[in-house]
Amino acid sequence: MSNGRRRGRPRDPAVDRVILRETLALLDSGGYERLRMADVGRKAGVGLGSLYRRWPTKYALVVDALRAAAPAREVELTDDPVEDLAAVLEAFAEELGDRGTLLAVLLTDPASEVAAAVREAKIHPASEATRERLHRVIGPVPDLQIRADVGPALIFQHLLLHGAPPEETQIREHILPLMTH
Repeated sequence: MSNGRRRGRPRDPAVDRVILRETLALLDSGGYERLRMADVGRKAGVGLGSLYRRWPTKYALVVDALRAAAPAREVELTDDPVEDLAAVLEAFAEELGDRGTLLAVLLTDPASEVAAAVREAKIHPASEATRERLHRVIGPVPDLQIRADVGPALIFQHLLLHGAPPEETQIREHILPLMTH
């Protein structure tokens, strides 16, 4: 006799926020390898069963915690595709500059589960947004994905070489032309 409703109490978004916050705190203090679901549950004040109903794996929990920590700035589409592309790249540069620890994870252990979580939560959404906006600018060219990868790659490179992501004018005057011509 199922009517499509879940049994029990509805999930409390405030509890989800506490769990995600505690996950990030434990991740920052002990790293991914030492992060235990039982510790997250204890710190957040929820049972292990409740935690696993929300997130079936540690990886899923960490991906959601990273997404919630600093959600990617939404860049609304306008009538100017070049401006939209520039805005996505500028948002990516800003977020990358704010989250240096994420870059450190990608560089120190790129094959690790936590690096995969960083890519899934932060890098892939930015890459997809860049590709979609670039498609609006140059159309369905055969090397669209390679061109889309150039923007974030140059932003990463600038951060590594200069200690800070490129400024807006550098993105607009140097990176955009490489992607669009």
